Amino acid sequence: MKHIFIRVFVYFGLVIVAFTLLIGLLYSQFNRNNIVGTYRSQLNDLAKSVATRVGNAASISETETFSNYLAAIEDFGTSRRTDIWIFSNPDAQTPLPDNYTNVVPDQMDLSEKMKGILEAAFKGKKRSYTDHDEVYDRDMMHVASPIYDSNKNVIGAVVVNGPMRMTSNTIKQYQKYMILCVGLGAVIAIFLALIFSRQLVRPIIRIDEFAGEIAAGDYMGTTGIIRKDELGSLADTMDELAEQLQEAEEYREGVEQSRRDFFSNVSHELRTPITVTKGYADTLVEGVVSDPAKRDDYLKRIQDECSTMERLVSDLLILSRMQNPDFELDTEVINVIAVAQDAMRGLRILMKEKDLTGEVTYNDEMSLIMGDYDRIRQVFVVLMQNAIKYCDPGTEIRVHIERSDGYITASVRDHGVVIPQDELDHVFDKFYRASTHGAREGSGLGLVVAKNIVERHGGTISVDSDAQNGTCFTMNFPETEAPDETD
Repeated sequence: MKHIFIRVFVYFGLVIVAFTLLIGLLYSQFNRNNIVGTYRSQLNDLAKSVATRVGNAASISETETFSNYLAAIEDFGTSRRTDIWIFSNPDAQTPLPDNYTNVVPDQMDLSEKMKGILEAAFKGKKRSYTDHDEVYDRDMMHVASPIYDSNKNVIGAVVVNGPMRMTSNTIKQYQKYMILCVGLGAVIAIFLALIFSRQLVRPIIRIDEFAGEIAAGDYMGTTGIIRKDELGSLADTMDELAEQLQEAEEYREGVEQSRRDFFSNVSHELRTPITVTKGYADTLVEGVVSDPAKRDDYLKRIQDECSTMERLVSDLLILSRMQNPDFELDTEVINVIAVAQDAMRGLRILMKEKDLTGEVTYNDEMSLIMGDYDRIRQVFVVLMQNAIKYCDPGTEIRVHIERSDGYITASVRDHGVVIPQDELDHVFDKFYRASTHGAREGSGLGLVVAKNIVERHGGTISVDSDAQNGTCFTMNFPETEAPDETD
């Protein structure tokens, strides 16, 4: 990134230096034109003043007084280091008399430019030019102004010749100051270019470094850039990207860990029934058991182990489908009371075998939710089967449906084996079995499946367990309205 800093610094510095030089040159030219223009105006004013005085004197034939004036302006010209020439217009009807002039054109070697401004002055126009005069051997400014009589006829012309030395010295002095200012400005410009380039490139360098950190898998940092411009917006985007990548990485690690745990647990859960089944099968195949009753017992055990594996695989398939974001529920408006009653009717035989009673109570007959009937029934079946499995014989399984504050709350309560308080947070983990449940049959996936079904319906599920109140699973679902039968 040093290359971009150098390039930005060079480009920025060149632009500022070029701009400074351009301003300096323009100002120098403007200042030169201003000085030359001011000097020309002064000579023009002098020429016009002399021309007016000569024209008035000639109109009233003021010869004696004019001689004194002519001597005075010649002395003035000498003091100002200028020459004042008064010419008569030979083409005029009444040319300026010779006693009002101080030069004889025929005796002078006039340059073509001088002749040009004289001819223009004889036509009533003011003209000037600047060049190196061979007579004076220096740069001179020549200004010509017409002389009018009382009838506004051009009877002559006044030419003022002024040296450019003082003007040139002034211009050179100004140029020296300008060069000094431009040089100082260039140094300041380069210094400012260095500062501004660093300010501009530093965020880019930091964003590049941060992009490298992200590419290396480090998503915990930030750019640390706070700006209200495009670079600030880019930095915010990079910070947001890092945050999202960090969340994605955490999610990926969680999924990967869950996958590892899942396969580990599955292999562990399947290993026992497979080993047992294989052992019984090997015994039967080898003919070790000859007693028909014992052989039938072995076959019955093989059948039970296969049923266990079948339930485990079935629960795994259901859980996999429920955790798939693309899986769609077949939802409709259902009455939770009817679903709970249907589930309990299906389990009456199991309850009767353990001398259990069951009842579904509710506070409102219209306890409606938007849900998948079969999946909600499956949740009640899982909770009731667990209740039947772990409750004490002769007790009651109570299901209560409560409609309140826009939610339908369903609870399944039994009295029997209590889940320890420190294990309640693990009840809905895959393959979990409470330490108090012993080695009773089960895949350890029923509650996981139930939890996923409830959450896919936008609800929540929790559990409480103690010796006095028993074990109670509570579900909350968003309530829905009854469909309009007139549609």
